[in-house]
Amino acid sequence: MDPTPDNGVAVSRMVLAHLAKHDFPTRSPLYAAIARDLLDDDEVLALAGGVVWHELPPMLLLAAVRHLLIADPTEPLAAFHADLTDSPRPPDQAYPLFREFALRHREEIASLVRSRAIQTNEVLRCACYMPAVALAPAALGTAELGLVDVGSSAGLGMLLDRYAYDYGAAGSAGPAGAPVRLRCEVRGDVAVPLDAAPPRIAHRVGLDRSPVDVRDPDDTRWLRASVWPGQGSRVELLLGALEAARADPPRIVAGDAVRDLPALLDEVPPQLGICVTTSVVLTYLGGERAAFAETLEEAGRRRPIAWVAYDTTHGIDRIGDAPPWVRALMDSGNVDCALVRLSMLTAAGREDRWLARSGYHGEWIEWMAAPN
Repeated sequence: MDPTPDNGVAVSRMVLAHLAKHDFPTRSPLYAAIARDLLDDDEVLALAGGVVWHELPPMLLLAAVRHLLIADPTEPLAAFHADLTDSPRPPDQAYPLFREFALRHREEIASLVRSRAIQTNEVLRCACYMPAVALAPAALGTAELGLVDVGSSAGLGMLLDRYAYDYGAAGSAGPAGAPVRLRCEVRGDVAVPLDAAPPRIAHRVGLDRSPVDVRDPDDTRWLRASVWPGQGSRVELLLGALEAARADPPRIVAGDAVRDLPALLDEVPPQLGICVTTSVVLTYLGGERAAFAETLEEAGRRRPIAWVAYDTTHGIDRIGDAPPWVRALMDSGNVDCALVRLSMLTAAGREDRWLARSGYHGEWIEWMAAPN
């Protein structure tokens, strides 16, 4: 997708066309059906006007509609959402009701689109980047970490040491009695390193433009609304993780990913190694992506930092001397994959270590880095 200065209907249509071609067909039959008609409906697309392309305006529109339906599942349109009814109606019949509902609630939807951001906070992704975080203490020469999570949403990813992990025959990790259990398929021939997993975290703080309060029903409803219809297992896992987080909510600071990050890095006690995590965040930073990386690199010159990035090919900030498998994935345009990278930022500069590729939502992982 190429960015454009026009932030009206044209932007929404451009982003929606990409989603309709690459994402919806395999992930959400309902959204695939709605998109076919929505692409030609300027009046409804205009409800997401004024949102920059990298914040995915049509996704905000769809999530806003779903947010209202979850609050009132008696609406006829809710009958097409599998997690809101026991007998969902055929997706191809949805658009007339979708259009009527969107225009009837145009003011509420426009307000949600302009005040919210897409925040799925997919907890299963922890299964793919937690092993990378577990490598950080040894790389930093410390026993425990100070975790700084950027783009935290509700902070579910910050609690990665509290989950139980099941990698099938490849092994398991985490507290056996954890209320949240993450199951992830392991592919390939290289073992996922689990000897130090999960990592020991002694300090944690999140940073987000619009933090989600796990105790706020409206906030958590938006998280659920951001999960596409037809993905009931993701909804169940999200609700379970939110329930567990309410027992001890993580601290999340409202702020800018570039401007406010240095202060949070300075908070980490000196005896701890700093590990910064970003999970499908760089994609949404747009033009600030380079500035974010530069901020981390500058901080790393003063104190070593391990940066674990989990992102799509759209969110990679640099390729550098990446191995062939990374370049091949970048060239393929595969949107169902994510990349896991551990970057060490020190006075000597930045060194990227490409570790794994995985399913977009953390369903599977293929560890690619050779064992140390």
